Amino acid sequence: MNTTCPYNSKQRSGALHLTQKVDYGIILLTALARPRSGAQVKNQLSIKKIAEENNVSFLFLQKIAGLLQKAGIIKAERGKFGGYKLMKELKDLNLGQIIETLEGPIAIVPCLNPRCKPACKRIGHCTVRPSMSKINNEIQNVITGKTLDYFIRST
Repeated sequence: MNTTCPYNSKQRSGALHLTQKVDYGIILLTALARPRSGAQVKNQLSIKKIAEENNVSFLFLQKIAGLLQKAGIIKAERGKFGGYKLMKELKDLNLGQIIETLEGPIAIVPCLNPRCKPACKRIGHCTVRPSMSKINNEIQNVITGKTLDYFIRST
C-alpha cells in the first residue's frame, strides 16, 4: 500500500490539513522575518525573489501577499530598494491569524463556521456538535499558541 502523498498532488494530506495558500503564506512571512544582511538589511524582499528562493508560484504568492497586506500583516514599499516587509512582531502574529486571513475561520465541521449558515437539518438536536465544538476550540488554542517566531526557531 502506497502511503506517500506527493507534494504537488491534487490529493489532500488528510481530513485536517493546512491549504497550500496557508503553507505559502507561512513561507512568505518567514522569508520576510528572517534576518538579512547587505542590501536586504531592512528585511524588504520582492515576491519574485521569495518565489524563486522557495520554488513556489510567483502569481499565487503575489495573491497571498495582497491578502496579507490588506490585513495589515505586511506592507509593500515601492522604489529601487522596495519590496515587502513584515508589519507585526514575530511574537504578535500567530498561525490562527494567518489561517483566518487567508482561508477564513477555523472550523472542523461546517456548522461551526460563523460565516456559514448551518445547512444541517439536525443542528437543533445534534448529539456530536457540542463535542466537535470543544475539539474545534482545542485546535484553535493550539494554533493560536504557535507564533511566527515558532516557525523561525524551528528551522
